[in-house]
Amino acid sequence: MTSPQPIPKLTEREKLILRAVVQHFILTANPVGSRHIARKFGIDLSPATIRNVMSDLEEMGLLSHPHTSAGRMPSDLGYRFYVDDLMDLGELTSQEREAIDREIESVPAELESVLDATTRVLASASQLLGIVVIPELQNAVLSRIELARLAERRLLVVISLEAGPMKSIMLEIEQEMSEDSVRKVTSALNQRLAGLTVGQIREQIATRIQNIAETPQSLIRLFVESTDELFNFASRSEHVKIGGRAQVITQPEFSTPGSMRGIIELVEDKDIIIHLLQSSEARGQITIKIGRENQDSRAKDLSVISADYKTNSSAGKLGVIGPTRMDYSRLTTLLEYTARVVSKRLS
Repeated sequence: MTSPQPIPKLTEREKLILRAVVQHFILTANPVGSRHIARKFGIDLSPATIRNVMSDLEEMGLLSHPHTSAGRMPSDLGYRFYVDDLMDLGELTSQEREAIDREIESVPAELESVLDATTRVLASASQLLGIVVIPELQNAVLSRIELARLAERRLLVVISLEAGPMKSIMLEIEQEMSEDSVRKVTSALNQRLAGLTVGQIREQIATRIQNIAETPQSLIRLFVESTDELFNFASRSEHVKIGGRAQVITQPEFSTPGSMRGIIELVEDKDIIIHLLQSSEARGQITIKIGRENQDSRAKDLSVISADYKTNSSAGKLGVIGPTRMDYSRLTTLLEYTARVVSKRLS
């Protein structure tokens, strides 16, 4: 991804110092001085030389200098340079991989169950917000429709999508139907609609279910008139699952009432969360947006890392949201691995 600011070219010495500052700050949340860099990272330069390099990096906009500290910390541009040019991908331990596998594979291979498990995995492993955006279901394929009599003139309609959610709705019918008639209508509906996508059904249902034998025209008309209700699976705000609210507020960046209120308000606005995950250019399989690279001003102090996952017929996004001080290396690997496990489970 291209940063909105031009990224300067650095010497090897400058890269070495910048990497040390970023790694120290990610681990400690504390600005770092030249003496600590020299001692902790074993850099064969004097503290004075390191201090001069850090000053140069600050002038380039890669480091910042908090008023209350003599140390430096990365800026958004510094994190961007680190992510694009200095970062080595982290590794998950075998125990971490096994925990992810176990959590996701222990639930039924249904969209809702798998994605609920995924938010728990991401929140627990990152200690940040774990986000999953549910796929758009226009291309989801109908697996089966089931009809059941609840009363003389009430039908329960249960709609199941392949690797997708299940939906049930009650319809009031104009005339009574026998159990045998309900079974025949169920069979006919599945013969004519199963295997089509939600989008195809919404467009073609009127022609596909006409002239079903022994079916009252009033019922056919009711199904056609109820298409939007039957095959509308979620509003936009219901397309996102969020976990990790308790974890993310333990980060030191959200220790003040104002900062805590900001992250809570962000979580409550699901449209913004969806926008943050979906409004970015992909860079390989992973997208990383840092601080002010996010278009919404409420996310100017946050970073978003996201990855695509796939089902049989559609695709969605999963990701983490937290302060710009996050372990980009490890989290990139976490998201890549989790996306693969989720895609395998849903495909």
